[in-house]
Amino acid sequence: MYEIKKYNDNLDLSFFYQRCAMKGFKNNSSKKKLVDIFKNEKDYQLWILYYNNKPIGSTGFHSFDDVMGKNSYRICVRTCVLTDELDILNIRPLSNIIKKHQNISSQIYMPLCIKFTPKNSNLYITTSNKEEASMKLMHRIVFPELGKMGVVKNIKNIIYKGTEQTIWQLFPDLYLKSLEQHPRWEYRLVS
Repeated sequence: MYEIKKYNDNLDLSFFYQRCAMKGFKNNSSKKKLVDIFKNEKDYQLWILYYNNKPIGSTGFHSFDDVMGKNSYRICVRTCVLTDELDILNIRPLSNIIKKHQNISSQIYMPLCIKFTPKNSNLYITTSNKEEASMKLMHRIVFPELGKMGVVKNIKNIIYKGTEQTIWQLFPDLYLKSLEQHPRWEYRLVS
């Protein structure tokens, strides 16, 4: 079973940091890059995904008022999954993984961010065309497909934190309605 733990300094993430570094997931490879980068944000939260009691993923959100206006949040930041630590294989057609929300980001990360950002917030996700991790896949395939489904909208391209990024607005109610039409995965939120 998947478990989600809110980040705290007592979590032993040495395995996670080491594996992320080996895989080239630079933004998740150390406490400095995963956590400390958000210390100056007005509001932020990070979670660690566990599978079989091992830390194998991360996601979070931070305030985005400086870019998109009052009551805005950038969600699914520092999103990562060590898929080789899972017992599942993504051999289904990519369109099913996206359209039917059969992936960790859709099943766990996005609903988690929606639940814990302040109610009626404006939620945004950024993608980039970088080669690093699966960013290019998200940018070129996943989010354009979610856009066709009407659950996100391409807002604009900006230079943010030194990288050209596309800002997508997430429509939480439409997203959750779409998600509920498909099988849901079980996970547990651990304090």
